[in-house]
Amino acid sequence: MKIGFIGSGWRTRTYWRIIRMLPERFEISGVYFRDAEKAAAYEAEGQPFGGKAYTDLDEFLAAGYDMVMILIPRKAVLPYIEKVTAAGLPVLVETPPANGVEELKAVWALQKRYGAKIQVAEQYFLQPYHRAVQSLVNQGVIGEVSNLRISMMHDYHGISVMRHLLGAGLKPCTIYARGYEFPVLYHIGRNNLEPAENQRMIRDRRKVASFEYDDGKVGFFDFADEQYFNYFRSRHLNVQGTHGEINDYDVAWMSEDSIPMTARMVRQEAGPDSNLEGMSLHRITWNGKVLCESPFLGRRTGSHFVNAQEDARLSDDEIGMASLLAGMEKMIAGGEEIYPLAEALQDTYLYLMMDEAIRTGKPVRTEQMPWME
Repeated sequence: MKIGFIGSGWRTRTYWRIIRMLPERFEISGVYFRDAEKAAAYEAEGQPFGGKAYTDLDEFLAAGYDMVMILIPRKAVLPYIEKVTAAGLPVLVETPPANGVEELKAVWALQKRYGAKIQVAEQYFLQPYHRAVQSLVNQGVIGEVSNLRISMMHDYHGISVMRHLLGAGLKPCTIYARGYEFPVLYHIGRNNLEPAENQRMIRDRRKVASFEYDDGKVGFFDFADEQYFNYFRSRHLNVQGTHGEINDYDVAWMSEDSIPMTARMVRQEAGPDSNLEGMSLHRITWNGKVLCESPFLGRRTGSHFVNAQEDARLSDDEIGMASLLAGMEKMIAGGEEIYPLAEALQDTYLYLMMDEAIRTGKPVRTEQMPWME
């Protein structure tokens, strides 16, 4: 699949690295730069990721792609979505896909106007762990989910996983939320991966909210900025159902013989100890069942790969991102949407309303939006 990119930042380069590990599936065919100096620098690097650098948007769009990825700040994204969809090209746009509620409505209007294939690059519900949890929920292992507490990722990402696991769809809800700040020692971050460097005390921002649905289901959201990188701040998920509970990797449920049971989900990974296959996640299992398997494993006969392609060495987040690309590939070929635009807009809308509840100190009732019809 030939992909054109608008944007060249940190997230874009993560996609580029994934594509380099999956060359039989994806190709970087062109990159549009708003900054001529960055385009020149990309060319000077010898185009390590492939694809031609463009500074003229019309010329870039005319080059021909199976899809275009837009990965630029939310304040600038809407005109580019319109330009790409008007050119008749499928779009995968980074989260969030717009800056504010009115722009969310505008994105929905663009899809209607052009009959566009627009998807949002939300990868967290496609990460192996969350797919495994969703599989347990779908199988009814813990009965009907009534509530959950998610403390694993920020804003629209956490809300997306919450809404999927609750089965809330696009239903309205009432949001109660507050913001806090607590001191913590900063020692690692996206642009600082050495704990010995740049240590300092900071104020860590934390959001706590409840999303209360009319059917009685509740999603409890709790996340602080430092949870992504800080070694002192862990991540957790607790999902409670009528007949059991999922607490991180531990599962408790009632057996067919009416005996309370417990078992852990287990990550099967290559690479530890004397294993010589290289680091990669193979699958997540539970109670003798495979809940989730990496879609990017090479096929093997003995010690040799049948297709001469080794497993892509991807982190869980990268597996989610690569799954988005594979989902776009299927959608473009006529398959189902991997993350329907209406759901993406709803998740962003819920995040904006959570922030509104924090700002005002008052509960917020969600309103009917065009994509809920």
